[in-house]
Amino acid sequence: MAAELDVSRFYARLGRLHAHFLKHRDGIWQGAGCLSLHRGQMNDDEPYLKSVVLHQYLFGWELPDTILLLTETGDCFVLAAKKKCEFLEAAVGKTPTGSSIIGLTLLTRNKSDGNAENYETLMEAVTAKNGSNGDKKKVGVLMKEWPSEKRESIGGPLVSGWEKSLTGADGLDVSDATPGLSLFMSIKEDSELDLMKKSSVLSNKILKHGFIKRIEEVIDSELNVTHTQLSGEIDGIIEDPSKINLKVPKEHVQSCYFPIVQSGGEYDIKISAQSTEKSLKYDIVTVSLGSRYQNYCSNVARTFLVDPPKEVSETYEVLLSMQEECLRAMVPGRPLKSVYATAVNFLKSSEKSFLVRHLPKNLGFSIGLDFRDPNLVLSAKNSIHFRPGMVFTLSVGFAGVPLSDSAKSAANSKSAVSISAC
Repeated sequence: MAAELDVSRFYARLGRLHAHFLKHRDGIWQGAGCLSLHRGQMNDDEPYLKSVVLHQYLFGWELPDTILLLTETGDCFVLAAKKKCEFLEAAVGKTPTGSSIIGLTLLTRNKSDGNAENYETLMEAVTAKNGSNGDKKKVGVLMKEWPSEKRESIGGPLVSGWEKSLTGADGLDVSDATPGLSLFMSIKEDSELDLMKKSSVLSNKILKHGFIKRIEEVIDSELNVTHTQLSGEIDGIIEDPSKINLKVPKEHVQSCYFPIVQSGGEYDIKISAQSTEKSLKYDIVTVSLGSRYQNYCSNVARTFLVDPPKEVSETYEVLLSMQEECLRAMVPGRPLKSVYATAVNFLKSSEKSFLVRHLPKNLGFSIGLDFRDPNLVLSAKNSIHFRPGMVFTLSVGFAGVPLSDSAKSAANSKSAVSISAC
């Protein structure tokens, strides 16, 4: 493996993870006595699995088919193939003075005994200090990636063998470590915040110098282009920013998702929406795109009004004002759900209550190495509090807003407006 491990960063981040686990173990870590955070086989279709972003955070790289075990006492075990152990070898015996991490033990995959001895070593660490008073001992795992009756293991033989060992062990139970990991990783270091800013600048420049310039050309020249064609063009710019004269190494950038372009009265403002093969209409045009810079994500969405009816422009002005109110609600100490409540209260106080039912189910999400953390969405019920160092995409919009008969003659029967930024 040509890459080198940043040993000091690895131990600093592993130590912070361990400290967070100890401090909040009986809360968001659900009483786990240790953490078994394994990474399954390589799968490019799921770049935001929690195990993937954890590996990027700790190691700087993804190490497929690898088991990472972190105990209450600060022992860290990694079971992996030989080359991955060689990559991590630089950290062995280098535990910083004062760290809560006792040490790093590397276990090399052993096909001859089916890893029986390795699993025994891991199991001894799991059961050493875990649980009390006769209760089942809890092991924190990434439940979404854990096998069940409805879901097969996503790991290779190494990981799946360990999963079976934990599942079949008497006196052990698994709990979901995902919420704890989400909260821990949501608070960014200064170096991460710097990368997030660079990613956001990149997305903004692609919107300004890529999409806006292109959409003006399409409209001015009355070109016939489909939504998917425009999406593909934007995606190509994200993957190669030199197309708009940005000096960013291609290997440092990727698309967070395939860009979304919509018009013509058919709108879906969810981040999972897809562009259609229909031709662009010169009415209400929405675009959403996201770029990754050195694996850190950003997102931006805008609405462009082309000769809009007056009521559409008025609705957009309401949206802009609502966005400002929501931004003011995003301060440390307040619950995430206060953002949604702020939006609803603003609409009601502005005598625009009819727009409440056109709001999406949430108004944004935590973003970073993980594009959208489902545990940290700005919904009406999320009671987790904002903390310094968190980064969110605030994504406000109205979808399916009906137009009056007079406005329909100048546009489609329904409209949508949205704004999103990180």
